[in-house]
Amino acid sequence: MTVLNVLNGRNGRNGRNGRNGRNGRNGRNGRSGINHAGGESDADLSLAILTTLEGIGGTWNVGALRANADLTKEPPPAITPEFTAFEQQEEFFRSHILDYELDRLFKPVVYDSPATADLKESTKGGTICSLTKPTITATQVETQLRYVKARVTQRDERLAEILIQQTDILSFFGAVVFLDDTRTPWTLALLDAVLRFGTYVEMPMKLHFKRPRPYEFSAFVQPLIQSPTHSAYPSGHAVEAFAVATILCALASTQNIGKSADGTTTTPFDARDCFDEAKVGVGLTLLMRLAARIAQNRTVAGVHFPIDNFAGATLGLAIGEYLVNALSGADKTGSYSLAVAKAEVLDFGFSTIGIGDASKGKPIIREAKTLTIASAPVSPVWQEIWRRARHEVLAARAT
Repeated sequence: MTVLNVLNGRNGRNGRNGRNGRNGRNGRNGRSGINHAGGESDADLSLAILTTLEGIGGTWNVGALRANADLTKEPPPAITPEFTAFEQQEEFFRSHILDYELDRLFKPVVYDSPATADLKESTKGGTICSLTKPTITATQVETQLRYVKARVTQRDERLAEILIQQTDILSFFGAVVFLDDTRTPWTLALLDAVLRFGTYVEMPMKLHFKRPRPYEFSAFVQPLIQSPTHSAYPSGHAVEAFAVATILCALASTQNIGKSADGTTTTPFDARDCFDEAKVGVGLTLLMRLAARIAQNRTVAGVHFPIDNFAGATLGLAIGEYLVNALSGADKTGSYSLAVAKAEVLDFGFSTIGIGDASKGKPIIREAKTLTIASAPVSPVWQEIWRRARHEVLAARAT
């Protein structure tokens, strides 16, 4: 069966293998192992993209074409001394520079108790995302295992997706929003950095929460792939998928985002808009549907509970929204948390992702009061990468 060989030869992103921390920052020596996001076609990946489309596509209105944002209202890309110096660096060192400057936007993860972990922005210490560990009880585990059991019937149809997504999720996003080393190099640089940062944040949280995986509760789970050795909560795939989806949604959005071209006003971005085509543009809700499917596939494979995905989605949305707003020059961003009592009784999927303030009774809480981030320490290099990525993504769209 050819799909079983899907991981052979995916040498460009070998830093993702094992997902063991920040090892992915070393050895990302090319893109030859990634397809459909700047690489050659691959039959197994094409099969996985086909089944993904069948799962998230819905109704295709061919008359509704994408529209461009009016980028004259946003600062244009510029040739600055800082960016010129950055471009002269080797790719390996560029990655380290970008990682350092991205990390400066956040404080180290704060552990107020054995059951909580907070990710804060670095300037005023506002909480971007707060996660609480679910209490492990027989009733809670039984509820979650029922959802894992119900997903077993989908293993055959999603096999190709599950195998490839162990080490590559960007190829699936590249099928929704065009990604290519030549046409969108700065978009890919941004997304690669976000994936590295996601691992950097999620792994300490996993270590802190020590949440067991499904196989540790039942021999009947029999995961389709090898269960990772690190703990389950939050799901790293969910963190990274929802962060990428949020950033790509903003880059491709018809909205004007961030600081205006004349510098007099700012327009913050709200990740909730990515669930509403009327706000971000035709077809862009597919990005969130895709993120949900990638996360859900980890439950189908038997390596995550649905609650792990809710936590990962919460953290990913928070990171994605904050980075969009900080890099684009907006002055505010949202503060997210997970309502564990709401989420732990739900199966995870696009239709169950509800986001609202605490009064709305949704599983994912976005506080009504936003955080002020006007003084976030964004480097000139990251500002320029954001502007270039915004123009790259919109360049191929219909006007």
